[in-house]
Amino acid sequence: MCCMKIVYSLLFFIGSIASVGAQSSAEEPTSFSLKEAIDYCMNNSFTVKNSLLQRNMTAAKKGEVRSLLLPQVSGNADFNHFFQVQKNILEGGIGFMTSAAPGTVVPLQLSLPNQLLPSLSASQVLFDMAYFSGYKAANASEVIADQTIRKSRIDMTVNVTKAYYGVLVNEKQLKAIHKNLERMDSLYQETVARYETGLARRIDVSRMEVSLNNMREEREKTIRAVELSRSILRYQMNLPESNPMILTDSLSEDVLAEVEQILSARQKVNYSNRIEYSILESQKRLSQIDRQVARAGHYPRLYAVASTGFTPSATKIENLTQSSRWHQYSSVGLRLQVPIFSGFGVHYKVQQKKIEEEIIDNNKVALEKGINLEVDQALINLENSMQSLKIQKRNLDLAEENLQVLRAEYEQGIALNIEVTTAEAALIDAQTNYYHALFGALISKADYDKAVGNIVK
Repeated sequence: MCCMKIVYSLLFFIGSIASVGAQSSAEEPTSFSLKEAIDYCMNNSFTVKNSLLQRNMTAAKKGEVRSLLLPQVSGNADFNHFFQVQKNILEGGIGFMTSAAPGTVVPLQLSLPNQLLPSLSASQVLFDMAYFSGYKAANASEVIADQTIRKSRIDMTVNVTKAYYGVLVNEKQLKAIHKNLERMDSLYQETVARYETGLARRIDVSRMEVSLNNMREEREKTIRAVELSRSILRYQMNLPESNPMILTDSLSEDVLAEVEQILSARQKVNYSNRIEYSILESQKRLSQIDRQVARAGHYPRLYAVASTGFTPSATKIENLTQSSRWHQYSSVGLRLQVPIFSGFGVHYKVQQKKIEEEIIDNNKVALEKGINLEVDQALINLENSMQSLKIQKRNLDLAEENLQVLRAEYEQGIALNIEVTTAEAALIDAQTNYYHALFGALISKADYDKAVGNIVK
């Protein structure tokens, strides 16, 4: 009984330690700057993971093509039982059949009813343009796979950047709403106190209550917006819900200087900076190589071949294992295959690749026009965002100043309650517009960086 108590005590102690450890581990926050969030996404995003798996698959296909250039060795074992053994027809007076009358048909059996044919054969490609060109195509596919990984990383970088800024903007707006709510609640309590002493009207209290309720509703909407934006960021990063997420970066107007520099510099578009353009160029090189592979169907093929084996035979199956019946044969040689007519199959394969190259050329021209449009649109959005941000920043400063003045005048009995309420509503609108403008500027810069190919991953 004493031993059982000791065992239970130990189990309880170990369980307590494990529980405390798990609790401390769960409570340990995970902090992310924007760069850290992007790095986490690069290691955990399913999009990037699938691109890496596709790269591994391409490498495996390259190994498959390379294996065709290596010696091919196979073993075979055939067993044949002839119910009627094949006979060769000879005529008397010819060859060693001189004892028979000339012209007499002599059926001659040269094999036994049971045959076992174990063999080992090998071949090695010496010249085959299809295999050699196919290996080049595998290398080109590997390049495209690497570029696809880079494209996935660029896309996820942009997505995480936008989601990260979305969280910061919503959280910043929520903090501002909390401050406004505290200030408005204080003003409401003060208005109620004045009403009770006869210094304010009932309508003043009602107005303040309406404004306060609207502010509370706005707070709830913003709380849900924060939760949604954080869920979007978690999704983009593939961060588990159980893992705490604390963002260490903060919103900054430093982006203004960068945007002003972008607008003044007007960077010239270089299509090669866009990964999509590089992928199209690689796809055209691959199509050209595939055309070479198709044309290789006209070229002869040369192989080195070798074989060895045994040809035991017997009337009775059990005699096949007798060593005297096992005689080895071996041979080496060359095999030349010369295509003569393939029903125009090679011709049509080449035509398909030519058409494919024309399609890629058209896609390149369309992509160039699309990139130009993206850059122009991004610049326009940047200009609009910068103009809006400057205006909303000025409006925010004015709204804060107006509210501060009216609050002071209201306390002195100069300003009316409705004026303070209107100023509070104007400040809330100014804050909302400012944060939306700041978010728009950040998103527009991310879109511009992607459009001109400044994002390198």
